[in-house]
Amino acid sequence: MPRVVIIGDRGSGKTTFLGLLYAAQVKSGTDTADDFRFHVTYESLDEITEVFQQLMSGSFPDAASKEGIREIRFHLSYGRAGRFLSRLRSRGSAPGEAAAFRFVLLRNLEDDLSPFRRGTSGTNGKLRDVLESDAIAILVDSTTLAVNGEDREAGSMGKYDTAVESLLSTIQRSRSRDARSVVYPIFIFSKFDSVRPEALRAADVESEPPGISKPGPRSAYARALLDRNLPKTMTKIGVHEARGLKFAMPSYCFSWVRTERAAQGRPPKVRLRRSGAVGWEPDYSKDEYIALLDSLRTIATHAGH
Repeated sequence: MPRVVIIGDRGSGKTTFLGLLYAAQVKSGTDTADDFRFHVTYESLDEITEVFQQLMSGSFPDAASKEGIREIRFHLSYGRAGRFLSRLRSRGSAPGEAAAFRFVLLRNLEDDLSPFRRGTSGTNGKLRDVLESDAIAILVDSTTLAVNGEDREAGSMGKYDTAVESLLSTIQRSRSRDARSVVYPIFIFSKFDSVRPEALRAADVESEPPGISKPGPRSAYARALLDRNLPKTMTKIGVHEARGLKFAMPSYCFSWVRTERAAQGRPPKVRLRRSGAVGWEPDYSKDEYIALLDSLRTIATHAGH
């Protein structure tokens, strides 16, 4: 079962990200005409269902829900004619292929990194999950993207960049003797609907990223933002060591959730939209999450799980 470690600054939207990933599966994997099926393991069901219900009621996850989620396990099965199946066949895979994913959240990157810096043994469960992860989902809070160099260095993005680079370096050192080891970076631009226009102009990119069907321009768009805001992280990912662990080409997801203006003193409410003839779902970047699910299946295939 591939391990996907989710990291991000406090308030960057880690729990919401998991809730939206679940929503994409609920609304795209339950109809008889859908391309895949999914289920959540019993031990994860209560936590992720609570987050989903809060989103469906117009609320973002509360503090109790955030603290309650440490890891979530999803199982996906692909086997119907359509986009997923056609890709499986093009790679020589048989219909009915299944993939399972274990998502592990690091709540506070600085605190969770401290055992590494103290030289604590990697036999600890959380440390082992991180060191042996197959993919790293790196949340980038779009509201904190820098306008200029001084803004980045002095703000939270500079500290986050250092912390992420340190984590990647630690993982790489711990697997320096495994020549076949690969880690897949996944960058999640959370709250992208609230990104500052000045930050986009500073990176010399347009107001919206290229669509999923344009992987080249889309990658260039994401890298323009990341090279400016997470230069240490991007340098680390771009270094190709002769031996040991390697970082694969990154995947990118631009996440947003539409909100309704709430009464004064209250947080904004999640906007809902119709889904199908009678259903509803949060108004969010659904296509981005469907594409992410496809990327995860590819990771599971290449990871050999």
